[in-house]
Amino acid sequence: MPSKSPRRIVLAYDLGGTKVAVGAVDSKGKILEEIRVPVDLDHGKAGLLKQLTTLGKEILKRHKGIRRAGIASAGPLDPRTGTLLDPTNFSRNGKPWGKVPLARELSKRLGIPVVVDNDAAGAMLAEHWLGAARGHDNAMILTLGTGLGTGILTNGELLRAGRHLHPEAGHLIICYDDETAVCGCGNRGCAEAYLSGGGFTRRARLLLGEPEVDAAEVARRARAGDPRCLALFEDLAEQMATAIHNYVVIYSPEVIVLTGSFAAASDLFLKSVRSRIAVLLQRRRVGIDLLPRIVLSRLDNQAGLIGGAVLALRS
Repeated sequence: MPSKSPRRIVLAYDLGGTKVAVGAVDSKGKILEEIRVPVDLDHGKAGLLKQLTTLGKEILKRHKGIRRAGIASAGPLDPRTGTLLDPTNFSRNGKPWGKVPLARELSKRLGIPVVVDNDAAGAMLAEHWLGAARGHDNAMILTLGTGLGTGILTNGELLRAGRHLHPEAGHLIICYDDETAVCGCGNRGCAEAYLSGGGFTRRARLLLGEPEVDAAEVARRARAGDPRCLALFEDLAEQMATAIHNYVVIYSPEVIVLTGSFAAASDLFLKSVRSRIAVLLQRRRVGIDLLPRIVLSRLDNQAGLIGGAVLALRS
């Protein structure tokens, strides 16, 4: 694990669809400094690269001796080359970004090697190292943010899909003909369209007939007893249990960790998810009990940043 190496400090990024965090993190997982700001996606690829460069140089100026950087980024992406592959949650005007060689470009600007991997993959490694998945070699993370990130650890190793790509399990389709669940990838009924904060917000606006409402407001009303908002969270619990059932029968995690900004609303759906998944997996508990524990992150909103550090420390 990274903590066994001599003490090193690396530059770490957590890049999402609404915010970016950048910091100096040591090989014990301690965050020495952190800058967290809204991500600049209004100026396209050039604006994002400029922002990441500026933030990185600020950290490098104050923390001498940093020799590597790691970026845990929303995808899709190719972790071998550090290339973004037309990331669906980055475009602001509907125009595709195409391929963005993020690692190569940022490495040139910062003057140090840069490694890039999926943000959920980084968060999964962080949770296994220091968080809620510690001691479990079979685990999964669901990052409930602008999109739905998924990271899977099987038998102690980060799971890759074919061609060494990160498995985009957030785009598993669970209800293909649901016109209320349009996903950023262009399909309908993806798990992301239901479980992410962004997807939940889009559906809530449509189903409530309120084009300006957001997930935080729906959660506030639900906690106040609004039946329509409570129903939205019951529907979320049903879709999440369905998605988790599918993940369990494919990946067999012992623990599933929920993180991301929308996980703050877990008091409105987690109990129901646990009840529903126990029913769905009833026949999968004979012999080897496949019912996973579903828990909240112990690293809170720092899982992505620590994940970026793990990527740099392991490179």
